[in-house]
Amino acid sequence: MNDDVMRLSDLLSAYARYHAVTLPEAAFGLYELMDEAFLSYLGRFEELLPEQLFWVGRVGSPEPSPKGYVLDHQGLLKYFKGLCEPSTGADNQFISCFCHSDYSNTTVPASVVYFSRKAFIDWIQAASTKLPEFLSSEDLENNPYKPNEENIKAFQGKELVSIRGLARGLIEIIVELDRAHRGLSKKTNPEAILRAASQLDLNKKPSKWRAALADLANAAEIEDFRGNRRTLEKYVGD
Repeated sequence: MNDDVMRLSDLLSAYARYHAVTLPEAAFGLYELMDEAFLSYLGRFEELLPEQLFWVGRVGSPEPSPKGYVLDHQGLLKYFKGLCEPSTGADNQFISCFCHSDYSNTTVPASVVYFSRKAFIDWIQAASTKLPEFLSSEDLENNPYKPNEENIKAFQGKELVSIRGLARGLIEIIVELDRAHRGLSKKTNPEAILRAASQLDLNKKPSKWRAALADLANAAEIEDFRGNRRTLEKYVGD
């Protein structure tokens, strides 16, 4: 792990720790810092936020995601501003971005957004903005990003449960569809199962065939599948 790499969420805690302030106060300070830098670049007609400055990695690793996420200045400002607001505050753990793979806007956990401390400092200084002391403090240097093994295991455990539930639901759909084809289904309306299956078209957008799959699960009376739709959406996109 490169000691120069930090998570966006660690930037917030580093600011709060250095200035001995609350997280909402730290978020407000960072919001003003970023906004001032953006205004400086805007006034010079320069790129507001280079794509390589912040990037979306993986859970527990700064390795860039292959899906090609891109953050913009509005997403960053909205993230910090949201942490200051009473209605969301500390619950605002997500940041808006664009996904090239899905060709759509989405949100990701702020904990998987990474940046280079040196590149961030250079970017702030190039904006003619006074470099905040906390960015050059020893505390920041001595507390680089280190993955939390317990959090990673907990996340992977929850993911595994969701994936297993989704797999079971898909298998149950296949079984009921086969029974309907062979005239052996004991469900309320076997014909509805066949009609729903005929609407599946993988040549359409994932959101379309996900909806058709949900209709198929309803026709097959597979209740457990409802709780796994978000998992399906996460892995196949929109």
